Amino acid sequence: MSILMLYTVNTIILILSLAFISYSITMHNTILFFSNYVPAFIMGLPVVYLVIIYFVRIHRLSKDIKDKKFSITNFRKM
Repeated sequence: MSILMLYTVNTIILILSLAFISYSITMHNTILFFSNYVPAFIMGLPVVYLVIIYFVRIHRLSKDIKDKKFSITNFRKM
């Protein structure tokens, strides 16, 4: 269930960032960045990159915990 929630949130972030990029490209938006105006879609590109990286990490995590069972003994006091 939690893996599905991670996939869902990651997909929502991807959709919103792609929408921001397409809106910024069509409207020719710029952002003031260190006293220079840069195209706004450039700010969305790192978000898309990170979302793709997190998809890979979530997939690896889901494969790692696929065969594991929850047990309270995993939370022993030290």
